[in-house]
Amino acid sequence: MGGFKRTSFLTRSLIPDRNSGKNEPTGLPRMHRLKKGVLIVFEGVDGAGKSTQARLLYERLTKAQFEAELSKEPTEGTWGKKLRKLIKEGRGDVGPQEELEWFIKDRFQHVEEIIKPGLEKNKIIILDRYYFSTIAYQGALGVDPREIEKRNGEFAPEPNLLFLIEIPPGAGIKRIKESRGKETDSFERESYLLRVSQIFHSLEKPFIYRLSGEESVQKLSDQTWEITTAHLKEHNLIER
Repeated sequence: MGGFKRTSFLTRSLIPDRNSGKNEPTGLPRMHRLKKGVLIVFEGVDGAGKSTQARLLYERLTKAQFEAELSKEPTEGTWGKKLRKLIKEGRGDVGPQEELEWFIKDRFQHVEEIIKPGLEKNKIIILDRYYFSTIAYQGALGVDPREIEKRNGEFAPEPNLLFLIEIPPGAGIKRIKESRGKETDSFERESYLLRVSQIFHSLEKPFIYRLSGEESVQKLSDQTWEITTAHLKEHNLIER
């Protein structure tokens, strides 16, 4: 599964990329309509650059006239806010199993209110973290990853594409400290992130693309754009 799976053809002839400044169409741009919704997920340890890449792909797709939505987990809902507070202030007396329940409740609301409705409207939904993060992060606390996957699989749709951005945990923590100018939170200890990284590395799904987080921001963005547009073309998802 390792390595970036390169496509064997270019997609620019079908989908102009306004981010590159090439192949600009003449006249007014026409919205690309999809035949079905597409779910794209970005995962990786803290500091890997997934949030940046999720945002860049969203921007490139919308500039290319695709209807897309960008969302994240934990959400800004009731359970998501509880989780964000826990991440910022520390777990305290909240155990791994209780924490898992919070993530599942937050994700269920996310699926029902954002993900499923967007997919039903044939949009491209881009997620900054999804249940694979729960598998890795809560799995690293001792919860059975198979149990986590099973429970999420009961209500959460599988992604069409999952970009797993891989970086050594130490390098990710260094980036976080440099960007924030302060210490890391309770989810960002190197020994813990090493276990998280190992679980991410063990994931084997046909929709996973493993990308090096040590590449430049632009190169990673170009890779996710190429893979995404190739997927749309290969599966004949764009209405003519």
